[in-house]
Amino acid sequence: MKKNLFVFLSILIIVAFTSLFYSNSIGINLCLFEFLIIPLMIYVNKPVRFNYLSIILLIATFLTAFMTVIIHTPWTISINILLLLTLSTALMYSGFRSYVHVFIESIIRLFTAHFPALSVHRKRRKTSSKSGQMFKKLFYYVFIPLVLLVFFLILYLSASSSFYQQIEPLVTALIQWLETFNLKILWYIIAGFLIANIALRKVRPVGLYQHDRLSGDQLLRRRKKQYYSYLRTSTLKMQYFSAVIIFSVLNVLILYFNIIDIVYVWFFQWDGSFLKEFVHEGTWVLVFSIFLSAMMVLYFFKGNLNFYSRNKWLKRLTYLWIAQNVFMALSVIIRNYWYMHYFGLADKRIAVFFFLTLTLIGLISVFIKINRLKSTFFLWRINAFALLLVLVFTACINWNTFIARYNFAHYNQSFIEYKFLAGLDDSALPFTLKTDTELNHIDSVQQNTMPFNTHMDYFWTGKEYQKVMQSKKTKFIKRYQTLNFLEWNVADYITYQRLKE
Repeated sequence: MKKNLFVFLSILIIVAFTSLFYSNSIGINLCLFEFLIIPLMIYVNKPVRFNYLSIILLIATFLTAFMTVIIHTPWTISINILLLLTLSTALMYSGFRSYVHVFIESIIRLFTAHFPALSVHRKRRKTSSKSGQMFKKLFYYVFIPLVLLVFFLILYLSASSSFYQQIEPLVTALIQWLETFNLKILWYIIAGFLIANIALRKVRPVGLYQHDRLSGDQLLRRRKKQYYSYLRTSTLKMQYFSAVIIFSVLNVLILYFNIIDIVYVWFFQWDGSFLKEFVHEGTWVLVFSIFLSAMMVLYFFKGNLNFYSRNKWLKRLTYLWIAQNVFMALSVIIRNYWYMHYFGLADKRIAVFFFLTLTLIGLISVFIKINRLKSTFFLWRINAFALLLVLVFTACINWNTFIARYNFAHYNQSFIEYKFLAGLDDSALPFTLKTDTELNHIDSVQQNTMPFNTHMDYFWTGKEYQKVMQSKKTKFIKRYQTLNFLEWNVADYITYQRLKE
């Protein structure tokens, strides 16, 4: 890209970013900014060779940008910004097939995109350019002395009150001089400059791009030369018998564990406890064990043992091991179901379901790898793609309203934790605001239904909840009435209209 074009587009992005976001909260301005910057990225990187990953990233970015205006949750905004970052990398380096490689390359570009010397369009010269020499002089003659001066000045000011009294007029005058400048808008200009670099400047990749392009889905047999013929078979036999012994013992162990889970989890009877250990600790320990199981399978099937002619029993034991891990994951899902049944929905409880979905996909992909002789690259590609789809799906749903409506609709069977519900996003206000009569009724039902004391010190009563929610309602109305067009979003608009009714 020509230097003049880069400067012009960078100024355009800086002006647009500062104009849209200066003194404004995120709203429709984020969608407008992305509708400007994405076509610019496509234009700069033309001709763009779209593949399935770049097309999905493009669609997902536009979709989540639209959803930031519709549901306007912090999670949706975060996922949208992440997708925009990875889309910029996918457009610059056409041909990426694995989302995990695009993501890592994007994180690295956050730091390397601001150095012109790393640009792929920069010609190699024996002597440094004038701009490079000027940058070095500023760095050595201005930046380093200034940093050291400020550092030692702070040390001396804290060490001597007399020195502080002598230097105070100068420091005060300097602060007053800086206050004459609008430093806030300066930060927005700098942020716009950094965003322009990330969106437009193509720097040399760190090696993941070539690795992604050269990797294949099919596992290839690599023959290793051995000087003695018996070594070729004895090493594989040792690995084979070692793996058979390990998977035989572990299959028996996990079978016993799954039988216990059937008794205590699948046919669960609640005794009135809080189920924290039953779900929180047990869930993550079991998920971690499933992850280790997958890593162990990959370790034994990483090389020529896949092509060993007598590995049928090892494959059978491995398939049984994977199947039992799938059963264990289903048991974790049932644990989480019982927790939600008696204690309602929450963000982390919903996240467990999606995490377990990805775990099941991972176990199925490991089975396909062994059965169809697929490579490790295949596993990374499939599971990273599944993660991408899950992130996009979760970003398109307002979980705050879903949780609020579900929990209050099931107050007769599950515990209502007022403190948690009060912390939900403002979009859930129409569903979390209740009258005194409704709260008194819920409290009476909870007291009769829940086998534990619902009036413990760390639980809110209906009166405490009502006080907090009325204050939250007042603050939301005041905030909404001060919003301008660029901060507008559908979620706040609907909430405001419902509160008026």
